[in-house]
Amino acid sequence: MIPSHEFTVDQVNAAIDFVIKNGAEDRGQTVSYSRVFEAAGLPAPQYLHMGGESHLVTEFMASFHYRCQERQLPPLDALVVHVAGPRKDFPGAGYFRVNGKADPLGERISAEATVTSTRFWEMQREECRRWGIKSRRGQL
Repeated sequence: MIPSHEFTVDQVNAAIDFVIKNGAEDRGQTVSYSRVFEAAGLPAPQYLHMGGESHLVTEFMASFHYRCQERQLPPLDALVVHVAGPRKDFPGAGYFRVNGKADPLGERISAEATVTSTRFWEMQREECRRWGIKSRRGQL
């Protein structure tokens, strides 16, 4: 699934650790894609998109998602969001896809699917926030 020449498990772990400290343990705050990629030592997602390598953003975030599961962490990818544009304050479409949900900002989506997907994301963010409180307090 992960082309090893593009990024490493260590880079994914660095991104996860960054989201733990700057998102989950910080009252469940959201974190921008750019800051997460910077923590991993990767180019900012917008540069990957402009360079025709947008698939790397999707692959990295999918790796991030599955690595959280391997490390028995909450779904920390729920805290990674866009900071501008039509997806401002929302995760990318890939987040919903990897979770088997419809993209609530996608075209041709029903109102019911929009509500279901948005609630799912909100529940995952809350799970991260609760985990972060326990982690910060040394209760894990």
